[in-house]
Amino acid sequence: MEKILKIFCDFDGTITYQDVWLEIGDYFIEDKKAWSELISSYEKTEIGSRECFLKEFSLIKNFDKKKFDEIIDKQVIEHYFKDFVKFCKDKKIELIILSEGIDYYINRILRNNGLDIPFYTNKFVLSADEKSIGLEFPYCDAECSNCGCCKRNLLLNMTGDDEISVYIGDGLSDIYAVQYADIVFAKKSLASYCWKNNITYFDYIDFNDVRKKLEKVLSAKKIKPRQQARLNRKDAYLGG
Repeated sequence: MEKILKIFCDFDGTITYQDVWLEIGDYFIEDKKAWSELISSYEKTEIGSRECFLKEFSLIKNFDKKKFDEIIDKQVIEHYFKDFVKFCKDKKIELIILSEGIDYYINRILRNNGLDIPFYTNKFVLSADEKSIGLEFPYCDAECSNCGCCKRNLLLNMTGDDEISVYIGDGLSDIYAVQYADIVFAKKSLASYCWKNNITYFDYIDFNDVRKKLEKVLSAKKIKPRQQARLNRKDAYLGG
């Protein structure tokens, strides 16, 4: 059976140039010391992203919906991303966004750029008076509290036997998913993680790099699953 590609992609710092949540937090969180300590604990893996997110939300005291939207609307997507989306459509490759961010700003940024891409992320909850905010985690793992949005589970559940999974990312929220992906594109802290953990990956700067490499993969016409990823997936399925 011929193998086909399915692409999973991070959002913050990958599709957008900036981490959108950090831009929002920088404006709304006044206690910068407490926020810095939270981020440090997350980066040291002392707390998971779900706990970090909830504690960050608790630090926001004066929410302003208008300013929230203004910050989101200033975000810029990576220069070659629209071309990459067209490449995927032309090649009939499914592209899916997996994000530890928030559905509200991802949807707004995609819409601002005329893009319609399926995404899985955390759910933003806004009160009727638009003064109180919260988070829900529809794609979390019931038995693991590390992540709000379990990219690992989503990648495993949405990759068929006839598909080769491609993962594109840049940060700590991607480290679980790349262990199960056949082809990995990594930069920044994700590249460092892959290197330290012997996960085969391609360095990239932008989506033009990703497109060129995938064109070579497709032209070779012999797309194979990564052996270690295949074994990891098998273990995950057997483990439930």
